[in-house]
Amino acid sequence: MDIEDYRLYFNYRIILKAKSKGYLKAAFSQNELAGDNFENNDFYAIFKTETENEINLLHKFKIKPVKTSRLINYFGRKSLNPALPQFLHIYGQADLFDDGGILESKIRSARGIFLTSSRFEGAKIYRPGADILNNLYLYLSDGRGNPKFDFICTGTNSEAEIEFIRKFSGNFLLIVLPSNPQVNLTSLNLNKTAPGFLHISALDPFSKNSKYGFALRNSLAFHLSREAAVLYLSQKSSLSGLIKKFQNAGKKVKIFDGERRSGSTAGFPVKSRENTSGNNIRRHNAIQQFIINCLEKENIAIDNLLKLSNIKLNADEKETAKAISMLEMNCEIERRPGGIIKKI
Repeated sequence: MDIEDYRLYFNYRIILKAKSKGYLKAAFSQNELAGDNFENNDFYAIFKTETENEINLLHKFKIKPVKTSRLINYFGRKSLNPALPQFLHIYGQADLFDDGGILESKIRSARGIFLTSSRFEGAKIYRPGADILNNLYLYLSDGRGNPKFDFICTGTNSEAEIEFIRKFSGNFLLIVLPSNPQVNLTSLNLNKTAPGFLHISALDPFSKNSKYGFALRNSLAFHLSREAAVLYLSQKSSLSGLIKKFQNAGKKVKIFDGERRSGSTAGFPVKSRENTSGNNIRRHNAIQQFIINCLEKENIAIDNLLKLSNIKLNADEKETAKAISMLEMNCEIERRPGGIIKKI
């Protein structure tokens, strides 16, 4: 980063700390973050040393902050709000993200594909066989040996994704999108012999809580990729909401195994409702219905929803969290960055 970018990032980290400790609630603009007046705030001196230590640690782990706007080109729509933090964090070979390198020439072109997978029912391990991986490699090519995409985005939250990373080969830049604090991932045992290998995280690398990690990861994957590829899709999967988001934006979704066999169209699962008395009727328990009723009026933060269900229904957090997950699997609600729950 140049001096101005470093100063902006330094102040950005100060703001994160000041907000988390309750020193302020107001959001600062980029100009205010870079201005001299910002450094005169009382909380600046309080968090200055801690922030310097964090940036030194990032340097030690070779984690580089990058402006989100440098990677997300909005597909030509400058007004689009990507629902991502002001800075992303990259870990990988230094030459991959130097000025004029892959960040500018490939990632900004948004010619990526997001690769993900469900687990089997009951959270049993799913590892893609050779036939599925071969079909995937064929799909990534245009039929003449030329790659259709500049890079592949994938996560590390399922065995299928980890298996793919271990077996990965091909002339693609591979980008891993963690859903956990990045400082803890630097020792991850992944195949680093690929032509290009990067971690890009939307979650703060020093975060103490990763409960918004999946929402941020999925938002980043959506904005970096023009398509999604699902190695395996279970009947009731939280991926259903993300698949719907891709399809609603006109982005293709290719499903290689699993729910595609249900006779669904466009690769989107249709068996997301409970069947009762021979009728395809969606049924809710008391907690699920309470959540739906709350979201009819406005979007709600997940923490507030947990508190409301406890006050109104005397439901514990685990019961409410399970109800939220089921509604999300059925594509009735969507979990957005910042822990906001929205009715679809």
